[in-house]
Amino acid sequence: MLVPHISSTSTVEEPRHGENPPKSIIIIGSGVFGLTTAYSLSHRPTYKSTTITVIDKSPFPAPDGSSVDSSRIIRADYSDEIYARLGAEALEVWRLPDTTLSDNPSIDQAGDKGNAEKGEEGRFIYSGVGDEGRYSESGLILVGDDGVDYVEKSYENVVSQLTASTSPSSASAKKVEYLPDRDAIKRVMKTGGVSGTRGYYNPYSGWANAEAAMVWVRHQCEKQENIKFIHGEVKTLWVSTGEKGGKKVEGVILNNGDMLAADVTVLAAGAWSAGLLDLTGRASSTGQVMAYVKVTEEEEEKLKGISVTLNLSSGVFYFPPKNGVLKIARHAFGYVNTVTVEGFDGKETVEISRPVTAVSRPGLRIPEADEIMLARELGEMVPDLEGRAFEKTRLCWYTDTPTGDFLVSYHPTVERLFVATGGSGHAFKFLPVLGEKVADAIEGKLEDKLKELWRFRDPIDGPVVTMDGSRNGAERTELNGVIRMY
Repeated sequence: MLVPHISSTSTVEEPRHGENPPKSIIIIGSGVFGLTTAYSLSHRPTYKSTTITVIDKSPFPAPDGSSVDSSRIIRADYSDEIYARLGAEALEVWRLPDTTLSDNPSIDQAGDKGNAEKGEEGRFIYSGVGDEGRYSESGLILVGDDGVDYVEKSYENVVSQLTASTSPSSASAKKVEYLPDRDAIKRVMKTGGVSGTRGYYNPYSGWANAEAAMVWVRHQCEKQENIKFIHGEVKTLWVSTGEKGGKKVEGVILNNGDMLAADVTVLAAGAWSAGLLDLTGRASSTGQVMAYVKVTEEEEEKLKGISVTLNLSSGVFYFPPKNGVLKIARHAFGYVNTVTVEGFDGKETVEISRPVTAVSRPGLRIPEADEIMLARELGEMVPDLEGRAFEKTRLCWYTDTPTGDFLVSYHPTVERLFVATGGSGHAFKFLPVLGEKVADAIEGKLEDKLKELWRFRDPIDGPVVTMDGSRNGAERTELNGVIRMY
C-alpha cells in the first residue's frame, strides 16, 4: 500500500534511459515478469553498472507462484494478432538449443539478425530455456462448441503466420488441420475420448515444464554480477510526498522494518500486486482450479504421443503425462477471495481479492464441485483414466485485467514506480520475450502497439472480469464457503 514518507534518497529524476541510468532497481517478485525483467535488464549495456535487487516473499522457486508448476501451454494460438505474433516470436526461442549463443552470434536480444554488425551485443540470452526437455512440442488441439469465435480467429491467425513465414523451422500451414466435427477431434486426440464440436490441430505448439524453465532463468540471473536476491516480504512501497503533493516511490519497506531504497521500483508481484498498490478497476486476483492424477508406466507410454487439448467452451485442458503424472485444469473466470484491507491514499479500507494457497493455508483443496467437474471431463477426454482419483489439487492465482492485456507501464501519477503484472493467465508462454519487452518499456523504447495494449487504462466501474473471449463459467464466485482442506 502507498505509505507517504517525507525522506528522499533518490538522485535520478528520469531513470528510464539516456546518460543517467538508474543506479539501483528493486523488483518485487521473482515470477515470470520479475525474473525475466531482471535478466534482460542485466544484459543491457545501459544497466551494466545498475544494481538490480529481486525481492520475493517465498524461497525460490515459490511453491504458490503461478509461474511455478509442472506444465504451462506454449502457443501462438491467439484470436488477437498482436499476441499471436508475440507468441510466435517466443516459440522460436523455446525451440532453440543453448548452443545458439555461441553458434549464432548474429542473433540479437530481440531475435533479429544483423544487429551484431551494428555493434550491439548480438546474443540471444534466452536460447536454451526450452532445451533438455523443458519445452515439448506436442502440438495443441484447440476446440470449443459451435460459435466460439476465439477458436476460429485463432485458426486464421495461425494459418496466416505459417503461410507468411520464411523460417526453415516453420512447416507448411497445410499441416495445421481444421477439425469440423467430433469425429475429427477424436481422431487427432488419440486418447479414445473427445471434447468440443469443432476446432483445429496445430502441431507447432506445445507445453513447457514451467518450474524447470524458471529455475533455468534463475540460474542465468545468478551468473550476473549486478543481480542480487533477497528473501523477504514487502510490507509497503516506500513513498515520499513532494512540496506540490506529488508522490514518488523511494523503494520498499519490508515486514521486518528494513527500508530498501532504489531509483526505480518495479512491482511484479503477480496475484499479490493488489496488496501493494491500488489496482481497483484495473486488476484483480482469481483462483483457477487444477488437479493431478497418477498414471502407470504403461499408461504414460500409451499416452506420450498425445497433444495438449484445450476446450475454450468448458475451459478445461490437459497435458500429456510426464514422470507418472497427468495434469488437468480449467481456464475460467475463477474464484475471488475478497478481504478488507487498509486503504490507499487516505481511504480507510478497500476490498481486494487476496490469494489463498497451500502455503498460506496448508492442506488446501479445490472446491468439491470443481473436483467432480474435472474428474468428469477427464473421463470424457481420456477414457482410460475415468474414475481415477486425483493425487492432489491446486488453486493457481491469476492477475486478471478487464481485457486480458498485461499491465506493463510506469505509473501515471506516482514517480519512479513501474508496474509489470496483469498476466491474466497467459503470460508464461512469452517468457523468452517478455523480459525484453518489459525492459524496453522501462527504457521508454517499447513498440507503440504493445505500449498502447499494456498501458494504464482508466479503471472500470464494478468488479474486474476478464472478457477476452477465452473465459467461461460463473463470474466473481467467492471462494469463501466452498474452500476445503485435506
